[in-house]
Amino acid sequence: MKSFSLLFLGIMLVTGAPHKRSPSEECKLQRTILEEIIEHVKVMKRFKNSRILVKNVITPANCTCDNFRKAGKVLSEYEAEMLGLTEKNWLLPRTLTSYSKNTHCNVKTQITNFTDEVEFHQLLENIKLCAQEKYRDTSCD
Repeated sequence: MKSFSLLFLGIMLVTGAPHKRSPSEECKLQRTILEEIIEHVKVMKRFKNSRILVKNVITPANCTCDNFRKAGKVLSEYEAEMLGLTEKNWLLPRTLTSYSKNTHCNVKTQITNFTDEVEFHQLLENIKLCAQEKYRDTSCD
C-alpha cells in the first residue's frame, strides 16, 4: 500500500507540475486574450455609458502592452454598476491586465501623467483598435 501511495504521489507531482509554455503556446494564448478583449469591448459598447470621462491612456497610434495595462487600471477604478453594466459583463479590466501579464510587460509607468480625457466609448474604441492591430501582428507559425 505504501509503494502504491508513493507511486501515485510521484505521478501527481510530475503531471501536476507547471511547465514552461512553448513560444507557439504563448502566441496562441496572446491571440486568445486579444480575441476576448475585442469581444468584451463589443459587449460593453451595447451599453450607452458614453458620458463618463476617463483618462486617455491608449490610442491607436500608441498600442503598447504597457498601455493595455494602463487601460485596465483606469477601467478597474469603475464598478460595473457605475457604468450601467452587470458584473458578468465587466471582464475587460481583468482581461487587459491578463494580456499585459502574459506579454511580460515590465514597464510600470504612472497613470497620473495623462491629462487628456476622452469619453468612455472612445476609450473602448481605442482599446478595440489596438487589440485588432496586435491580433493582426501576432502570427503563430
